[in-house]
Amino acid sequence: MAEHMRTVIAAALIATGCAAAAAEPATINIVARGATVTTKTAAASVRTIEVHDVRSRGERTRLLIETVNNPAAVAILFAGGKGATRLSATGDIGWGKGNFLIRGRTLFLQNGITTAVFDAPTDKPYDLRGGFRGSAAHAADIGAAIAHLRAAFNKPVWLIGTSRGTNSAGSAAARLGTSGPDGIVLTASMLAWNKKGDHLFDYALGDITVPVLIGHHEEDECFVTPPGEVLELVSRLSNARIVKTFLYSGGIARGNPCHAAHYHGFNGIEETVIRDISNWIKAQSP
Repeated sequence: MAEHMRTVIAAALIATGCAAAAAEPATINIVARGATVTTKTAAASVRTIEVHDVRSRGERTRLLIETVNNPAAVAILFAGGKGATRLSATGDIGWGKGNFLIRGRTLFLQNGITTAVFDAPTDKPYDLRGGFRGSAAHAADIGAAIAHLRAAFNKPVWLIGTSRGTNSAGSAAARLGTSGPDGIVLTASMLAWNKKGDHLFDYALGDITVPVLIGHHEEDECFVTPPGEVLELVSRLSNARIVKTFLYSGGIARGNPCHAAHYHGFNGIEETVIRDISNWIKAQSP
């Protein structure tokens, strides 16, 4: 079945004119069917668990894809921090299981959205910080993943980032133009200078034309994601088709204010936040 799916997707890429992607077709491993995915946040029934290796720039980027029946969209999830989830060929997550989006992906599945956890490419296997998230190379990898997922699932493809993962989503949307995502979601956005990499205000946010959803905790105490800069972020997204902001309060604050167990990671209110995101994505989908 996996070999059949590889053939179907390669044919779809050729039919849609994705010459670069067709030259280096993705490889697909269907790990399980009719399975249950369980995280620290929730459990969800899935149609399949799949690992897709997507090629671009002569490198490989791995995606862990968990599918639901009749999804409204496919969401590519970008963890914060170093962003290298170290996915195995059988879908094991080596890093980032506690990240807001990684632990919360089962809630997206419950809400009818297929998820794709994005790993680091083979030439940056351990850490996406230091400016790579805002680079043309990273955008090319994301663009290849978007084209592949559109061909594979024939659904809108959204980018969802949290914390430093918003750099990946925001920069790619600004760089890719019409070959970019159908929309992006920015949660706990990077909005201040820091020594480990860039932030959203470093990018040409005015080039983003797709719908943008911003989710931020009003009590986020992380020094690089200040809630007071959210209004400036909205103003910079001057050409986005629509910009929506959800501000949250409450939850649980534990440990480092820049880690996922604090307000920064929407700890304790994941269900509300992800339901809002999912409903908004579905409202934008044709």
